[in-house]
Amino acid sequence: MSGARRHKSALLIATVLMAACSPQGTSGTMTSLPADTTTPGATGPNAEVTYSVTLIGSLPGAVDLVERSADDAFFYVVSRTGTIERWRRDGTRIDEVLDIGSATEASGERGLLGLAFRRVEGAWSAYINFTDTNGDTVVSRFEVAADGSFIGSGTGTGVLTIDQPYSNHNGGGLAVGPDNMLYVGMGDGGSANDPGRVSLDNSSLLGKMLRIDPLPTGGYRVPADNPFAGPGTGARGEIWSNGLRNPWRFSFDTQGNLWVADVGQGEREEVSVAAADGATPGGRGVSFGWSAWEGSRRFNTDVESPAALMPVHEYEHVGGACSISGGAVGTNTTTPSRAGWYFYGDYCTGKVMAILTDGARTVLTETVAEGLSEIVAVRATSAAMYVVSLSGEVHEIRSVRR
Repeated sequence: MSGARRHKSALLIATVLMAACSPQGTSGTMTSLPADTTTPGATGPNAEVTYSVTLIGSLPGAVDLVERSADDAFFYVVSRTGTIERWRRDGTRIDEVLDIGSATEASGERGLLGLAFRRVEGAWSAYINFTDTNGDTVVSRFEVAADGSFIGSGTGTGVLTIDQPYSNHNGGGLAVGPDNMLYVGMGDGGSANDPGRVSLDNSSLLGKMLRIDPLPTGGYRVPADNPFAGPGTGARGEIWSNGLRNPWRFSFDTQGNLWVADVGQGEREEVSVAAADGATPGGRGVSFGWSAWEGSRRFNTDVESPAALMPVHEYEHVGGACSISGGAVGTNTTTPSRAGWYFYGDYCTGKVMAILTDGARTVLTETVAEGLSEIVAVRATSAAMYVVSLSGEVHEIRSVRR
């Protein structure tokens, strides 16, 4: 078996970008940066920059930060304990819009893990991803009022439930793509080494990127243009991509390319980007390789993925690094002079890094921030970039041209 792995539409992504495990019980020991700190950036193709890092607020157990719309003057902060709060952009707390603490168990990699918003015919819905008291994945829906508050009670209207065989690798990420479909990032079910070999098995929803069209009354429709939809395939029609271990945060950039930070097994962490194809978002029919591959290294030799997508960036478990937390692509608004760069963090080192890729490999990299603790997400709104820590701290990061 050759070690070479296929790059899909690398030139397309290069043109776009050059023009412009989650945690597994490891406790961070780093001390947070002071409330307002600067870090010098590397010299890149646009300009030399300085990063400002500002602590704006705290929510115990924070795991995600999501903006509903650029028209809002607020965003939402998600805690794995089961709560969601609304904050103004300066970090001032407005209110708590959800508390499902009695319906989940916030421990290890379980709890309330993800949030996404979708607008259909002018009406907003919120989708949450959590593990229930049995440890299984649940995606559910709430209606959202014009002012941003949630409408409904309990855990909302059920959309999707997936059995989880182990307590870890639950994924938990949600995103609404440029096609207005809901994408669900699923880990391989946990334990270690993909024991059930499920990630490349399209009869299982584990280890996959799912694409569904939720219905307002509950449940969902499988889009007809999903790569495995229709009879006779022997595959689950919900699957958009396969070969994932634990996609701990994924996102779409403004061109519709899909960026995935996938937590590694024991040696390396990886970032992959699947190019959009015209109006079709990135990732359709793509294999990200696990568990035939861990990054660009062969892993389980009893499974094959000869056309797996090569990561654009990898780093090894050295210097205390242990678990990648993605990730967002900067824009001229969120990170001036760093538009097109992808920002991510590592849970154990407390570092935030930025990379620039040509679509096939990383061509520039720089340190954005150090000394943070338990980084679980790097998120972008229309106005700024944020780093979320499980310890509860939320930092705003801005790039400033020197």
